[in-house]
Amino acid sequence: MAAAKQANLTISKPLAPIYLLFGTQDFLLQLMKKNITDEALKDEERDFHLSVYDLAEVPLDQAVEDAETVPFFGGKKVVILENAYILSSERVKSKVEHKVDRLQIYLEHPAEDTVLIMVAPYEKLDRRKKIVKVAEKTAVTYELSRITDTMIYRLMENVAAQYNASYTKEGHERLLAAIGPNLGQLANEVGKCALYCGPERPIDARVVDEIGSRSLETNVFLLVNRVMARKTAEALHMLHDLILMKEEPLKLLALLERQFRIVYQVGFYQKAGYTQNNIAKKTGVHPYAVKLALDQTRLFSERMLEMALEQCAEADYQIKTGQTDKVLALELLIAALSNKNENV
Repeated sequence: MAAAKQANLTISKPLAPIYLLFGTQDFLLQLMKKNITDEALKDEERDFHLSVYDLAEVPLDQAVEDAETVPFFGGKKVVILENAYILSSERVKSKVEHKVDRLQIYLEHPAEDTVLIMVAPYEKLDRRKKIVKVAEKTAVTYELSRITDTMIYRLMENVAAQYNASYTKEGHERLLAAIGPNLGQLANEVGKCALYCGPERPIDARVVDEIGSRSLETNVFLLVNRVMARKTAEALHMLHDLILMKEEPLKLLALLERQFRIVYQVGFYQKAGYTQNNIAKKTGVHPYAVKLALDQTRLFSERMLEMALEQCAEADYQIKTGQTDKVLALELLIAALSNKNENV
């Protein structure tokens, strides 16, 4: 059985007759599918020589018959099998019946002029199935689930290059902090930044701050970062911006408390010798969020985090019992936490 290429987007030439793409990184699946198709076909050939079949809606017979048919105008043709759930243990609601044996026969004797791409957007293949064993034996297989930080940067650098823009490490780190390692969202943001900058201005942290999108959770993370760095004025300004954006103060308080708790737990497990990935499993937090929280553990000691959690609970009590206005309670909490030191 040929080993799967893990998150390696290089396409060897000449093209293979069969490709199997599986994994949970949809951006990589789509990119790899595009790369293979671009290598096989020119733009003007696609109307006649590119076919896409969703196996949740179309029987295998139809797709295999197309793959076996000689291209109408000669050259290569590309046949894509989307949602190839027959290769996984996933249960998909579909009334379509598939003759898997027909595909198996094709995989063992593929057409010379066809490039068949099977796309299985699942974490694992069901290697108990004979069709999977045959597919992995005959196809060039790419596992597109795990991806390194370096590869994420290179991918986004390539996205920026398509717009003749330059992408910096500083800008990349700021974008990751803003929206996390979701490749599709990152690519959209990099594209937006690249259009804004053009070839004249590099995509740096300032550009990301000027036009980048951020989730509420990311804004709260940055708010906590400012509190921990004792940048009281910036933290209060950010709080007011969030309130102007109609964010509910009690929800903001809950997210503040959650972030302090994550930092506390991450610090605890780090001291116990756990790796970043193991901490992610223990806490149920995304590995990249763990990485960011580890940076925050350097700003507040364990004792200060405990006091922060106590003060969040007290602010919650003050608000819910009507003793303090919601916004005022948050302002007082942020001011107190920003000025806290070990001796308080």
